Amino acid sequence: MPSISQEAAEKILGNIRIPPRPSILVELMAERNKSDPDLLKIAHIVSRDVVLSAAMLKTVNSPFFGLRRKIDSIEQAVMAMGSNNVFNILTGLVLRNMNDGKSPQLNRFWDTAENTAFIAALIARRIPDISRDIAYTVGLFHDCGIPLMMARFPEYMDTLKLASNSDNKTFTEVEDERHNTNHATVGYLLAKNWNLSETISLTILHHHNPEIFSSQEILPAEVCGLIALIQIAEALSDTKFMREDDSWRINGPMLLDYVGISEHELSDISDEIIQNRST
Repeated sequence: MPSISQEAAEKILGNIRIPPRPSILVELMAERNKSDPDLLKIAHIVSRDVVLSAAMLKTVNSPFFGLRRKIDSIEQAVMAMGSNNVFNILTGLVLRNMNDGKSPQLNRFWDTAENTAFIAALIARRIPDISRDIAYTVGLFHDCGIPLMMARFPEYMDTLKLASNSDNKTFTEVEDERHNTNHATVGYLLAKNWNLSETISLTILHHHNPEIFSSQEILPAEVCGLIALIQIAEALSDTKFMREDDSWRINGPMLLDYVGISEHELSDISDEIIQNRST
């Protein structure tokens, strides 16, 4: 199904704690939703949090965003990126900073998510009608249900190993069998609870479902494009996976064709990723 009913959501939320939307995002959304948002006020709200401000500047100055000049202040970042893009990027940064830093597994998880987000933003530059900033947010958020599943189920690390090594079941099917829910569903509910866009929320819900491209289920074209983009970004973030994984060999050509990227362009993107990592 394209989305999740309120009844189903309440049943899932009985087992999983979805963290409330942080106050800084509430303030930003209130200003962003005005008919004439005050960009200076948005910059002031962000600047009050020193940790998030530093992370924001590091993010927008990444080569993956391709800005023509270095951004030295939050005010410059807001003016250059716009309120919607700042909100999307900051939402992902807030989610990462909810990690207390005491879990090596979660630290590795967020490092991987950040890498995927940067690659997604880079790929989006080659795809018409997909924003780099939304691609970045989806890349950072698409597996955000995993930390919540870790917190709820002590045995979830075993589930991750089983799901990663399963040959005949999808990742989310293994999760559903063991926990009666999965990280894509939980991530969708978090995104809805934090008032992320329907596009981002639906992408999170369906990102482990390559059958969406051939089924009768109707999803917006932008959502399908983001699902394809995220799966390509994940493959590019792990070259061993791209060489050896059966699911990529089966679905990769279809995903590339859907977003209009040739094998030659994929090679160019891979080279660009290597170059950006070295800068």
